[in-house]
Amino acid sequence: MGVLLLAEVRRMLRSPRFLIFTVGFPVVYFLIFSGLYGSGDTPDGGTTTVYLMVSMAAFGAISAAVSTGGRVALERQIGWNRQLRLTPLPGWAYLAEKAVVAMLVALPALVLVFLVAGVVKGVDLPALVWLRVFLVAWIGVLPFAAVGLLVGMAATADSAQGMATVTMLLFSLLGGLFVPAFLLPSTLATIARLLPSYWLADAARGQVTSAAVPLQGLLVCGIWLFVAGGLTIWRYRRDAVRV
Repeated sequence: MGVLLLAEVRRMLRSPRFLIFTVGFPVVYFLIFSGLYGSGDTPDGGTTTVYLMVSMAAFGAISAAVSTGGRVALERQIGWNRQLRLTPLPGWAYLAEKAVVAMLVALPALVLVFLVAGVVKGVDLPALVWLRVFLVAWIGVLPFAAVGLLVGMAATADSAQGMATVTMLLFSLLGGLFVPAFLLPSTLATIARLLPSYWLADAARGQVTSAAVPLQGLLVCGIWLFVAGGLTIWRYRRDAVRV
């Protein structure tokens, strides 16, 4: 399992498309938006720069995690996961390895956006605050790792990339990452609070002021993780029956 995990991470990090879309774009968007909106204050008492930093880091991490579904769909098409079922590797280990890969490939987007924010835009936070923001944002990627796996188990190799892109954009747009939820119409603002993307960013921003992680956010993210993970396991077992 360790060898398979290392090979997967190396393959993802060597992909130019991965580096451009899931690492490069969030940094570019952060620089553009922070240049447009300046360094004013937000209604929650924070700064615009920190707000955008967390939003774009979340966007990149979500994109990276969900995009792993494309690889899963391809492996299903070529029969690679069927071959793995003939080895001592148990089915749960295959899914766990894919989830770990999704979490690991989300790291570069988080780290690079935070680094650019600190070096280029002068975001100055205590080391402990940086660590809390990073850890909360990274842990918040868990539901999206499950969603990415579900996309890979439900889609074909041809449709997986499109499904992953649409899924990532819906989470980002409706979750208030590009347009703050407090600026959205009431109906869309309500929808935003039902999405894990909203709570990922909200909980991470809250660490700047040492706020507790909202219980509603934990509940929403937990439900998404449980449902997406359960459906992924069901689809995997269904595929296994067909072998």
